[in-house]
Amino acid sequence: MTSAMDAKSTPEQDKLQALVVADDPVYLDWLRNAGGDRIAFTLLQTHDVEQVMDAVDAAPQLDLLLCEFTRPTAGQRAALVARMQEQNWQVPVIGLGAEDNTDWVLAAMRTGARDFFVLGRDDATLPGQLSRVVQRSSAARSVRSAANARAGRLYTVLGSQPDEAIAFFAEHVALTLNDTLKKGERAILLDLAMPAGAAAIFMNINPTYSVLDAIRDGYRCDETLVDAAFSRHGSGLYVLSLPEDRLAAPMYEVSELLELIDVLGKLFQYIVVATDAQMAVEGVTGLMDRSQRVLLYSDQSILKSRHTRHLLSALEQENCSTEHVSLVIDNYRRRLGLEPEKLSEMFRLPLAGVLTNDSDNRSLAMNSGEPMFSLVRKDPFCTAVRDIVAGLGGSSGPEAPRQGRRGLLGRLTS
Repeated sequence: MTSAMDAKSTPEQDKLQALVVADDPVYLDWLRNAGGDRIAFTLLQTHDVEQVMDAVDAAPQLDLLLCEFTRPTAGQRAALVARMQEQNWQVPVIGLGAEDNTDWVLAAMRTGARDFFVLGRDDATLPGQLSRVVQRSSAARSVRSAANARAGRLYTVLGSQPDEAIAFFAEHVALTLNDTLKKGERAILLDLAMPAGAAAIFMNINPTYSVLDAIRDGYRCDETLVDAAFSRHGSGLYVLSLPEDRLAAPMYEVSELLELIDVLGKLFQYIVVATDAQMAVEGVTGLMDRSQRVLLYSDQSILKSRHTRHLLSALEQENCSTEHVSLVIDNYRRRLGLEPEKLSEMFRLPLAGVLTNDSDNRSLAMNSGEPMFSLVRKDPFCTAVRDIVAGLGGSSGPEAPRQGRRGLLGRLTS
């Protein structure tokens, strides 16, 4: 294991710090020429994932990790990207390669890499590519750092278009998190997605107090109001849904919604929000900025894939970070649409999970008011949801972003 940077250099410490895991030192010169004097690159020559993770943990500051993919090392590098996604997800990872090898790109992107740079091919565009990665990775970091100071963890399930499956999936995510609670802790599901009231219907709840009421009462929301007005499922999970008689997306003040989210963060260990792109863009970006993780819901169809791509483009125009967004593909059928790995590559998002199930079982659960966990525990859908939730960080929640750093974008452009 060798290092190509003098760690004692004070000027270097004022730059962005990037770790380059590669066998070939040519990448170091290539990246330094593109990054100029704004980024300090360290070369680490090792195939040992644990050595890399030790270096990451020992670094007083790390803003970016880049790793070389070759035919002999592709599996090890993919394992490294996956470990970074699990333990240091706030640090963007970029794949590097000497050729545009589809297998390497897929291996990198499906395990969590934010981009893949090819030596030679990307020479002219590399500075701009670095800037875009920095922008996507840091725009919301300061907001989420404040959110992590709260006890509660916010997870958002987001779809590009109204679909009852968004609420159904979010319900099972919330129920899984609810099962991990310790004594005295609480979890809540906020269903803001269309069609209205789906989560409450699927859970056989007849609420008298809706999420719209809670948004209006956010300023006075406390434990007394929660106990007196919020609906509660038999599992102990609290649930707030839109009134089911709403045929169109409701109007409300986004600032009041976000105020409610902040208040609930002090009252609940876990908050799961189900929503779609019918929500005002300020609401979507505000939720994403506050979320520890975002699960972007889609399927294999061309229609939904295009809508998802348009949603991601809209978020990019709003400078909304997607570093904590993962893709969930529902209703998977082999050879009946775009494969999940291809969608992951196309959206440049890591794949959180793939949902398959017996459609009759899902219909039975929706119509009976019982979760899949109760009716058909062994259905592949149940296993997939548990695996997705485990990937969020388990009962302790994902690791909080490192404190005391300036955002990459601000420092790169200053």
